[in-house]
Amino acid sequence: MQVNLDSDIRSYTIRAYEPGAISLTVPYSAENAPQARPGEQASAPLGIETISSSFIVSPRHLLPGWPPASISNLQAEHLEAIIELQPELVLLGTGAQLAFPPPQILAALHRQRIGVEIMDTAAACRTYNILMTEGRFVVAGLINN
Repeated sequence: MQVNLDSDIRSYTIRAYEPGAISLTVPYSAENAPQARPGEQASAPLGIETISSSFIVSPRHLLPGWPPASISNLQAEHLEAIIELQPELVLLGTGAQLAFPPPQILAALHRQRIGVEIMDTAAACRTYNILMTEGRFVVAGLINN
């Protein structure tokens, strides 16, 4: 196992994946950051959240409760929340197994000139972290089953 220092404390990163449970590093905002003790310098701590349903994540956004519970439930309107974020690339995690949605569902992404990669959710989690640390504006729609 390789251990790397996570130096981007302002972005959502994926810490762990298993079917039905994805753990994220959640940056604290000014409103929810713990207060420093008297005499200590305030640090930029991180929170951890485990999500058991499908969700959308980008370096600056976490949208839990994404409707598709499986790739067969994915509809074109489910991608509208992703398109609103205006990413350069979308990673679509299709669950424990790789499955391709019908092309007409992805048509809106293609019309907006947004790249899309389809992969199983474990691969999408790994790829999201790599692209995000490279400074790419990537959005992952993760079906978590």
